[in-house]
Amino acid sequence: MSNNNDGITIIGVPLDLGAENLGVDNGPEAIKQQGIESKLKDIGFQVKLLDDILVKSRDQLNPGNPRLHYLDEIVSVSNDLANKVDEQIRNDQRVVVLGGDHSVNLGAVSGAAAALDYNLGLIYLDAHGDINTEETTLTGNIHGMHLAALMGHGPKALTDIHQPRIKIESNNLLHIGGSDFDEAEWQLAKTEGIKMFTLFDLLTSSLGPLVDEIKNMAARLPYIWVSLDLDCIDQIYAPGAAMPNAKGLMYREIATITEYIGQHCNVVGVDVVEYNPLLDIKHKTAELGIELIAKLLGKNYSWYTNYLSKNKIN
Repeated sequence: MSNNNDGITIIGVPLDLGAENLGVDNGPEAIKQQGIESKLKDIGFQVKLLDDILVKSRDQLNPGNPRLHYLDEIVSVSNDLANKVDEQIRNDQRVVVLGGDHSVNLGAVSGAAAALDYNLGLIYLDAHGDINTEETTLTGNIHGMHLAALMGHGPKALTDIHQPRIKIESNNLLHIGGSDFDEAEWQLAKTEGIKMFTLFDLLTSSLGPLVDEIKNMAARLPYIWVSLDLDCIDQIYAPGAAMPNAKGLMYREIATITEYIGQHCNVVGVDVVEYNPLLDIKHKTAELGIELIAKLLGKNYSWYTNYLSKNKIN
């Protein structure tokens, strides 16, 4: 599979059980209502829209283990999503997963890794580490544990999603935009030797070292999955992030990073997560999410392309 493939499958996962931010379960439908299907078609993609993954509501469930809230349902949803992603990638489709909270990344990457014989790298854009385990978590929320699980840390119920093995080797993970980490997350990141470019790194060293690392990943790994938590973006541009961030990446930075990834990496899939339309202002976060998805998949959609389309001479 190469990034010249224009077949895209969109899968919504209205999951909010991994977090305390009620409202992100409305994210997938809101992005669809913003016209993601037609907008991706307009720039040259062949788009297939699957039914959303079914998720039980909180009032049907017991939170269970206080250190692993809603574990059973999150495992069930993750396995369902992994099966779908695996199937679509084996059918030569690239995949866009719309969350939901960030724990949807567990099923998405587990399915993609299996389909590609585990020759997969993960570029992870997030203000938070998401590498806690049930021993280190301060909240019990699984949207802060799934990245650790993909690397083989945590309970077997999470690490064994889809197939009982490590999904992403730590040297094949690139974490970008972090600004809020728990101490235990710093320790695990150091132990695993995870490549990280925090917000401080990006502000003090510019984008040059990050660009070099992305280029290195693209040369080493045949396939890349990108996970985009909207809270890595400054709340000026992403007010609809579930955890609005007053010290996130500016538009020029996130647009440049995602465009570079899309141009230089073989991106087989993207998940965009933690969108709460109840917090959004004039759909600007949803619109930005669609723009960044297009960039990550190697094409361009923006206010400027819209301008050109509307003012094109017939």
